[in-house]
Amino acid sequence: MVKTLAINFGNIAVTILAISFILYVVKFRKLPKEIKIIGLFLSLNLLTEILSRSLSGIGENNLYLLHIYTLFEFLVWSLFYKYLFNKKEKNHNYYWPSVFLIAVLLILNSMFLEPISGFNSNAKTLVQLILIGYAVIYFFNSFGKTDFSTKENQSILLINFAIILYYSGSLFIFMFAKLLETNDVSPLSFDGFWLFNALLNAIFQLLILVSIWKVAFSKTKSLS
Repeated sequence: MVKTLAINFGNIAVTILAISFILYVVKFRKLPKEIKIIGLFLSLNLLTEILSRSLSGIGENNLYLLHIYTLFEFLVWSLFYKYLFNKKEKNHNYYWPSVFLIAVLLILNSMFLEPISGFNSNAKTLVQLILIGYAVIYFFNSFGKTDFSTKENQSILLINFAIILYYSGSLFIFMFAKLLETNDVSPLSFDGFWLFNALLNAIFQLLILVSIWKVAFSKTKSLS
């Protein structure tokens, strides 16, 4: 029952993701630059879902996709936040070198610590923490300084809320699941975690869709 619900929520999340991608493509010219960057994440996410499900369908190991996805997920969101922070922060000299260093660490983790054929919990945890940090910094820099009455800023606000909600929940799930695995707990105990993660993902995708919808059907203007 729990596993079936997790699968259903997973399918709902992918469906919403596909709708977001189609809306993004159709309304691309009307979208602000900030939202256009989100298209890179949508493309990465949708492609990974398609490949993952295809490999799973033929009984092939698809965990190596998670290693690749985690790396590019970090790079895409870093690009998004670089654009958001560009108008807020004066010193960006260390931003891209730091991003490059972390990307190298993610690659080294897959090469030496967590084989590409297995789950990359170390890399996933690090990326989740960084993305949560990005969103917190955005909120700290924006409240009281940004006009959230505009649809463009409301859209960005939704995206950041989605990131904090999803990655915070996902971080807790993966850390707790790893603890249970270390203590040799039955795999059946993980079903509840995967259900919660699938539900969080569906909510995350819905918030992303709403954020794109808000600006897709409004007058286009930059947030800068």
